[in-house]
Amino acid sequence: MSPAPRFSVICPAYNRSRALVPTLDSVRAQSFPDWELLVVSDGSTDDTDDWVRAAAAEDPRVRLVRAPRHGHPSGPRMIGLAEARGEFAAYIDHDDTWRADHLRVLLTAFETGADLVATGCERRNAAGEPTSRSDLLEVVWHPEIQLLGPMFEPSRVAHRRPLAEEAGGWRAGDGLEDWDLWLRMADRGLRFATVHERTAFLLDDSGTRRHRTVRRHRLPLAAHDDARRARETLLRLRSGAHDEEFRRAYVADTVEWYERMARTPEFAVPPGHHGDLRPEIERRAERAGGLWPDLVVVPDRGRFLLAQLLWCPTAEHARRVTELSARVQPRQLALVSAMA
Repeated sequence: MSPAPRFSVICPAYNRSRALVPTLDSVRAQSFPDWELLVVSDGSTDDTDDWVRAAAAEDPRVRLVRAPRHGHPSGPRMIGLAEARGEFAAYIDHDDTWRADHLRVLLTAFETGADLVATGCERRNAAGEPTSRSDLLEVVWHPEIQLLGPMFEPSRVAHRRPLAEEAGGWRAGDGLEDWDLWLRMADRGLRFATVHERTAFLLDDSGTRRHRTVRRHRLPLAAHDDARRARETLLRLRSGAHDEEFRRAYVADTVEWYERMARTPEFAVPPGHHGDLRPEIERRAERAGGLWPDLVVVPDRGRFLLAQLLWCPTAEHARRVTELSARVQPRQLALVSAMA
């Protein structure tokens, strides 16, 4: 058997056929050559496996791993981890691609002692046209930021290989299994590092699983005695009349929060950044558009809650988000309370 590679690249694939080739080619084109690519075919019934075999015939670093149908990428990723031999595990989804220096950029970050590294990204539609690019705040990291919102799609991430399984591994669910795993790894005190360079190109399409995630949990904002009053508060929030006031509260809350996090050893910014984050926070506030797109009114023990839908995969995660939000968004929540 050949020596273990530095990177094991894990690619779950299902019925991707020839469209998988650009993903395979972007791994094969890496300027850092010490890798293996494990394509875990999730019970594919088309010719996906044949395209992987063709790539493997040209490049022995590519390997097809057949798996029974899971219908969810967590199972194939765990199978890939079990087969992997590399020091680091990197992920690429079957509809994403990498810049040629992606693995080399990751390796440079690992050499600083990081346990998990995430890069910047560019999101593209099915025609290959850019729809968005990661900004600086997307690669500023702290355990509290990780708790409050989804960060780092799998194709942007690599970690020291045993650490995912030690944190409980990939779990199946409605979606955002990456957020769930990174949070459990953060809870273990692992060192995260980020890179601003956009070395991953991600498919941005309404048909992807992330857009179909069912949001089962909510962040309570205000309680009312009757549904009519709750609905009136919801409509006032959505009217836009108070948006500027809420933007100012968001900036003040967020700047204060980031300043506090920056005084902790866990706070991670990409190499080369040493400036004030306030301008980035203000730019994000201006780009926010409609501030309240995900509000709902729900009955709760004889009252009616005005609540924000959450992406959290578990009830425990939602509970932690509710507690942290009260600490880091005091001005915004006070405005909602006053309006209610």
